[in-house]
Order: sequence, then structure tokens, then C-alpha cells
Amino acid sequence: MRLVFTILLTSLCLSATIAQEFNEQILDQQGYPLDDPRYADIRKWFEAEQLGLSLYRSEEYEQAYLQLATAAQHGFKQAQHNIAIMHINGEGVEKNPLIGVALLGLAAESGDRKLKRDYEKGIKALPKKFQRLVRDQTDYYIARYGMKAQGISCRNMKRPGSYMKDTRCVKQPGQYEVWDWAP
Repeated sequence: MRLVFTILLTSLCLSATIAQEFNEQILDQQGYPLDDPRYADIRKWFEAEQLGLSLYRSEEYEQAYLQLATAAQHGFKQAQHNIAIMHINGEGVEKNPLIGVALLGLAAESGDRKLKRDYEKGIKALPKKFQRLVRDQTDYYIARYGMKAQGISCRNMKRPGSYMKDTRCVKQPGQYEVWDWAP
């Protein structure tokens, strides 16, 4: 029994060490140096986004929303995109396609072509009387949580060994207005 416990404890510690090293590697690849204190908050929000995405994949929507909202209010585009989908589908929040499509427009600000197409499809799927309202709401979100407001820069990068491109967004250190997340 003690041997099993020791092996289990050792494997858990090893898993935690591997996970920490993996997180540090991801943070470094994202351009958030671990030894630079200017990036401490950015690393915290990036980790909240990653945890939120993991919780979302595990269908733990309420906990995912809390983590994703923390990152989304600071401009993190993947978090904003997932929260948009959660509002559209009613996952962990009350279903509201109007808010969902407006948040999808916020995420599409990154320049990702697929997100832009999805946003435009979402707008066209709405009744005509709501389309202008949703576009105005998107502008409101962009003014608070968008790239310029939150110091986010995005660029398209070719996937290694592929012709496919991914949009990669990075938050820059600086003083940005912090708005409560209230879609």
C-alpha cells in the first residue's frame, strides 16, 4: 500500500513538473518572458485563458466562463471567441445569440478570416431589426476589450509544414483601462 502511494505521489509530482515546464514553454513561445516582471499579469491572464479553454473542453462551462472572462476583458481573443460561442449555444450562461454574435465580432477583430466569416454569417442570420444593434454592440465591445484598447497585436502565421495559416495574438505590456466584463 505504501509503495503504491509513493508511486502515485511521485507520478503526480512528475506530472505537475511536466505540466509546469509545458506551461512555461508555451508562455515563452507566446512571447511572455518568465523572468520579466512586466509580463506577470499577462502571464496570469494567459494561464486563465488556457485553463478556461481546458474547462470548456471538459464541459465545465460555469468554471470555464469565469476563467475565460478574466482573459477576455484583457483582450485575449481565444477567450473572447469561446465566450461568444457559449452565449450563442447557452453553455454555462443564458442563451443569447445577440450578445454571442456581437462578441464573435470582437474576436473577429483579430483579422482571422474564419472568425470574420462566422461573424458576418451570424449578423445575416439575425432578423433585420437586430443587425444594426448587434453591430453597434460589437463596436462597444471593441472600444473596451478590443486590440487597441487592450494592447493586443495579431498576425497571421503559417503552420509549420502546411499552407494553413493561424492567427496569433499577443498582449503587450503597458497600462490599459480595465473594464468589468459585462456583456
